[in-house]
Amino acid sequence: MSAKIQFACLLVAVYLVGSINAQVWDFGPCPKVTVQDNFDVASYLGVWYEAARFYAEFQGDARCVVADYSLKDNGHVNVLNSAYFPGEGYQSAVGDAKANPDNPAKLGVKFSRWSPRAKYWVLDTDYDTYTLVHSCTAILDENIQFNWVLVRDSSLSTGDASKIQPQLTKFKEQGIDVSKFQFYGHVNCPPKDTAV
Repeated sequence: MSAKIQFACLLVAVYLVGSINAQVWDFGPCPKVTVQDNFDVASYLGVWYEAARFYAEFQGDARCVVADYSLKDNGHVNVLNSAYFPGEGYQSAVGDAKANPDNPAKLGVKFSRWSPRAKYWVLDTDYDTYTLVHSCTAILDENIQFNWVLVRDSSLSTGDASKIQPQLTKFKEQGIDVSKFQFYGHVNCPPKDTAV
């Protein structure tokens, strides 16, 4: 192998390790999970509050995270995520989610027309109280995971894990390490019109 190819491989390896270290990763393939049976996108639409998540570099120390899902004319789901970043104020991101026609609980979401769709798999939801969202990508002998517990009632999103223990148990039953969840909650959220 030439020196240029070895150097290029080293750069790619350093990049991948850096990316993996900035997320929640594990050795081996992605966990084999099951998704919600008979998933109904229409019942899933509306506002969800983040109660817990695995660390994600793109979210950093965001808190007061809200996801608002609405149906688009083309059948896709409009995704409007907003969050408060200490020292920066509220920020939002608009995305597009598309359900897999063979299994609607397996959605793909993207926040740029140039990016590929990331997995947004609904493992379990009752549509009215909670939803469990999973995303995992295998890279070589490791995997990078993103997991979220979202709730309809922001009072369940207080940073107190005991309020969502049944949902955490459902993740654990799917082989997901619940010790990696972080709890930021919707406590003392500044008004959205507050300047930083």
